[in-house]
Amino acid sequence: MESKNNYINPETFEKIIEYLPSLEFRKWDAKDVQYLFKISYWCGLRMSESCKIKAEDIDIEAGEIYLGLTKKKKNSIAIIPPNFKEELWDYIKEKPDGFLLPDVNPQIVRVWIRKIGKDLNIKAWTTSQEETGEKTQTHIFRKSSAKDLLMGTHGKKAPLNIIQKILRHDSLDTTSKYLKVDTDAVKEFYLLKE
Repeated sequence: MESKNNYINPETFEKIIEYLPSLEFRKWDAKDVQYLFKISYWCGLRMSESCKIKAEDIDIEAGEIYLGLTKKKKNSIAIIPPNFKEELWDYIKEKPDGFLLPDVNPQIVRVWIRKIGKDLNIKAWTTSQEETGEKTQTHIFRKSSAKDLLMGTHGKKAPLNIIQKILRHDSLDTTSKYLKVDTDAVKEFYLLKE
């Protein structure tokens, strides 16, 4: 079951990752685009943050990505989840210093997302944001990652205060509003437990 508003389940996320090479990027390597999406999802990043990541910003040993100036903080750091560290290291160890995807920005990513949404019939990307009242384009990975943590999709459930820190929100109230658990999310939660 796929929520139309603000969530992409892990199966759909994998379909997206597998589908990306078919977009035949002229300027970027498909693997780099896949990792842009994966880093956004696994580390709970805004797409604008992911687009600015340089290879030297990723510290696998410390389990951190230095984000620098973000929406609210000067020296922000994102945590790399343990279950993503090895995969990220395998990707990053051969990368030269510099931007992972030079010249990419959230506007370009939105074009890719609209195409993927149509091609794979992803409701979160084919339902307008005006209709849903949600940032469902480039924010969807961040929202989905947070909901997966809340529901324990990848193992242990995370309490709201941990999700707050992962998302780098200033307050629990912001995180609670951000997660916007709706009827579809409750149904998804019960389906995960079967």
